[in-house]
Amino acid sequence: MRLLWITHRHLELDLTRSSRLGLAKALERHGHEIQWMSPTPGLDYFVNRSKQIGFGHYSFTRSVRLACSSSLEADAVLVEWTAVEGAYKDLARQKIPWFILDRSPPVSRGIVGFIQRRQHNRAWQIARKHASGAVVKSSYHQHLAGSLPVAVVPAGVEVINFEIEREDREIPCCIYIGSLAKERELSRVHAMNLNVIFIGSGNDVERLQRAGADVRPELQIEAIPEVLATADIGIMHLPNRMEWRGASPLKIAEYAAAGLCVVTSDVGDMPDPDGNPWLRLVPLGDDAAFIEAVEEFKCLPSEIRQDLGKLAREWARQKRDWNIVSKSLNSLLMDQI
Repeated sequence: MRLLWITHRHLELDLTRSSRLGLAKALERHGHEIQWMSPTPGLDYFVNRSKQIGFGHYSFTRSVRLACSSSLEADAVLVEWTAVEGAYKDLARQKIPWFILDRSPPVSRGIVGFIQRRQHNRAWQIARKHASGAVVKSSYHQHLAGSLPVAVVPAGVEVINFEIEREDREIPCCIYIGSLAKERELSRVHAMNLNVIFIGSGNDVERLQRAGADVRPELQIEAIPEVLATADIGIMHLPNRMEWRGASPLKIAEYAAAGLCVVTSDVGDMPDPDGNPWLRLVPLGDDAAFIEAVEEFKCLPSEIRQDLGKLAREWARQKRDWNIVSKSLNSLLMDQI
């Protein structure tokens, strides 16, 4: 099947590209041919998205509308919610089935967040009337699909890339890889004095650096497994805000695949920690519980942390490999086309 994927993300620069590329490769292994419509030069369809504040969505919608006005060589289209307004009319005209793809609901605050939530609601209103199905990243978001057939596709990982031998340290090191955005309130994590390495980019980098945090530049996708092998505990602590409750952080799957113990906010479709002793789930925004969970792993003998890491790898292999998590989307496509 020829699939066109429309995204507003730059597939060479954006922090979230690893999730999209991982899912796309898994779909290719299911036998699909993937084309891209993206603000990434050199791909199948280039569309513009202005970097000027307040003009990103408008310019992207207009560019997608223009690109879709020409004949598209596709059997089906995966349309990220940001592209729905620009794409749906021409897809209907060309009688091409499409599926709304929502892997990044709005998390911004203030007027920007208000505008994004309106655009998000509008995209889902359109999809419930015109789409052939929906793809969400956790069961928390299934209700948005209404009566549409829906596939839940959590963040996955190329497990084979993370099978690097690692040695657990007597003095454990915590690591956070991901967005260093103000919405994540990572300065609170730094203030906990947990010996954390922060890796990534975002609008909170300078504040973290001024506070004395160990902040390192964003990594190439290929370098992430090797860097994770130098740490012991992967962390993800999110604020107590409604929009985080349905999160499905890619890094949790990567931490587990790398053989780390994991302390994370209790979001999305996380496994039961009772059957996964390498994992601790903490209520959103609960700083005291987060510190306690991290310290619990730190106090373990290194050989026990290594044994827990082996269990984490096995969970990632069985539950979060992209070949596994992509099956529901493949089934949705095959059933609806």
